[in-house]
Amino acid sequence: MAARTKLLWLGDEPAPPNVREATRQRWDLVPYSTTAPLGDQLRAVGLAVACPNGRANDPHELEKLLDAMARAPAVTVVLLPEEAKVAWGVLSRREGKFVCIRQDASPKEIADKLAAAESLQGAIRSLEMELAAARKVDRPTAKKLEELDEELRIAARLQRDFLPRRLPELGGVRFGVLYRPLGWVSGDIYDVVRLDETHVGFYVADAVGHGMPAALLTMFVKQALQTKRIAGHTYEIVPPHVSLGQLNAAICQQGLPSCQFCTAVYCVLDVSDRTLTYARAGHPEPLLIHRDGTVTELSAPGSLLGVFPDESYTSVSLGLSPGDRLVLYTDGAEDALAGTTGDREMFKRRVGSLAGKPVDETLLQITAWIDELPRDRGRRDDITIVAVDVTS
Repeated sequence: MAARTKLLWLGDEPAPPNVREATRQRWDLVPYSTTAPLGDQLRAVGLAVACPNGRANDPHELEKLLDAMARAPAVTVVLLPEEAKVAWGVLSRREGKFVCIRQDASPKEIADKLAAAESLQGAIRSLEMELAAARKVDRPTAKKLEELDEELRIAARLQRDFLPRRLPELGGVRFGVLYRPLGWVSGDIYDVVRLDETHVGFYVADAVGHGMPAALLTMFVKQALQTKRIAGHTYEIVPPHVSLGQLNAAICQQGLPSCQFCTAVYCVLDVSDRTLTYARAGHPEPLLIHRDGTVTELSAPGSLLGVFPDESYTSVSLGLSPGDRLVLYTDGAEDALAGTTGDREMFKRRVGSLAGKPVDETLLQITAWIDELPRDRGRRDDITIVAVDVTS
């Protein structure tokens, strides 16, 4: 009788009947633990089966799952509902050790996929042995590289801890975020903060360059950008142009090298009357996408942060309507979606073509476009997009 192997079950609910039947003869299902790192659990087994459920249409959760699977040696079979079209596209084009199958597939279909996935383990183990042998040739160098890699992993986790764990829901406004660092850490940062019962503040900032120096500057931005002043039992919401002016002065006071500066756009939305107030500091103009797909660029004067200590910024206000979508983004997103010619109009057309789609579906479609980039082009910068839908 063939030895049974452990199969990690990655699902919020117990495994459904078709999965239990598919694994009954050959594998022992082990549910994953929410108290232990997912990567460690994947490394402890050779095979996993994942059912993202509602996360199939959540860019944040899908991205975390894909990253964990890509970094572990385990091969993962992913069960997806048939209607999750964009998630199918993202997964089918994304490099990684996983295969996809319909969530309602028969036990035999699932068992066949699991057997095929398990057969890849031999090749993976051989590659790992070759890599281990190569590392032995120059052990001191390999050790230093491993230490550096671990430090970057820790830095990446720390940076992500500074990002919002949950996007606020306020009135008839819905937020969605796409965050794709080029490497372990990112030169982009964003935040969405509920300021009071009717106001929400949100921004996107982009430190020039990428990697560790840019990531460190984003941490300073996160701490230094002031959104609200509190005095006793009263408070004042800081206007966007004042927030950016204070942030600029704070960066300049640090006396950083000349290459350490950044761009940003900061917005405050009053959901009671749908008034948007924003200011820019050398950042790409936010896009206002109307229900019919027409796109308006929101401009405002203001130079880079961290260059001129006395630079002033300007707040601009306008009214939003139900069906409008506001898109804040970094130039890495524009570069990735603008095609080989770098045509900004192409970027606007592609983003505008998604008007009317739910924000999560929109961001998954953009993820699919990014993953379709030709290998000879690839991504050259961090990508961050914050989308704001006015639903009522």
